[in-house]
Amino acid sequence: MNSDYPRDYYSSHCSLGEVDTDPLCCCEYFDRTDERNHILACCCNCVDFDDSFDRFISCRPIPVDKQRGMLLTFQDRLRIPWRGGAKQVTVDNVLPVVLLVSLQLLAALDFYCSLVVFPLIPLLMAFLKRFLGRVLPKTKFFSLWLFWSGIYLVVLFESTVPLLELLPEENIAFVALMSLSFFCFYKTNVRASLNHINQPQYKDDPLGNGDSQTAILISDREDSDESDGRLACQTCRKYVPPRTYHCKVCATCVIKQDQHSVWLNCCIGRSNHRYFLFGCVSSLLALWLFANLSLTSVCHPTPIFTLFGVTVMLPDDCADIYFQYDIALCFTGAIYALLMSLFILISLLKQTCLISRGCTETEWQRGEHINRRNCLVNWKMFCLGQ
Repeated sequence: MNSDYPRDYYSSHCSLGEVDTDPLCCCEYFDRTDERNHILACCCNCVDFDDSFDRFISCRPIPVDKQRGMLLTFQDRLRIPWRGGAKQVTVDNVLPVVLLVSLQLLAALDFYCSLVVFPLIPLLMAFLKRFLGRVLPKTKFFSLWLFWSGIYLVVLFESTVPLLELLPEENIAFVALMSLSFFCFYKTNVRASLNHINQPQYKDDPLGNGDSQTAILISDREDSDESDGRLACQTCRKYVPPRTYHCKVCATCVIKQDQHSVWLNCCIGRSNHRYFLFGCVSSLLALWLFANLSLTSVCHPTPIFTLFGVTVMLPDDCADIYFQYDIALCFTGAIYALLMSLFILISLLKQTCLISRGCTETEWQRGEHINRRNCLVNWKMFCLGQ
């Protein structure tokens, strides 16, 4: 049988040319040897693993082909139940939740563990962003890290924070803000494709191929967004509107590209920039509310001021939080929320300045510091999605 022939889950290539017409259940799949298998058999029937284990016990060297076969088998069997057959997942899809939970559990052990873990997290993210940006640009590691961080904080808040000490409206406010941020980030990801330029290539395009990440102007650029100037992207070899830039990760031109967000695994452009900004604002408020409610619940609170009849309190003494593990988990979750909010706040301040100037982050990095209109008009155009 031709290996390029498309095969659905209702048939498989079997020996002697027979066709298996039984559909796959949610836990079955075709492995890398084109044989029908079940995810419950993931820990057995691995010849390479058995041989490698025997060699390890007997202190004999393990051949490279055995190691490679064992890793390939592990990668092939890393699957989750899915309709029409078990779906294969990669290591970078599983690693975020494992790494996140492990670091949080480790940080809650004592003060010194927290002192090591929390400075390690941003350093680890910076290293992985640089490393994966070279070897796997389209990885979902960071978007899944963001997703599981939100889920972890919600579960931690509902299971660990003493709800009897919180007002019902405080709990509702946190859940509503977190749900709003999830919705905005989801819409940001869904609407990202609306920013892409999907024009056919021009065979008569006189431009040569190039590695430039920009679009070259055919007629003079005007400050107005309504300019009729046309641009030609050297990478895509197609005409694009003004203020359109090529993204190497998405492999397409993006209208009014602001940045490629690794945390959402998509480009931020004209169609989803508003959802991205609203998602950052709602997530920032949710993280601050979570940190405040958590710290004032596990530490000794002190009132600061009253706003609209609600007394705002801050933690006063957190000296004994590590004596009880669940209280320490709540405390370290609040510190992690403050750490996340710091980076989101920096991003929001930068976004506010750029929107007020009427330019995008891509244009700022390219040195195109053009003040388009005044601040109020720029924000009006931004809110209207123009």
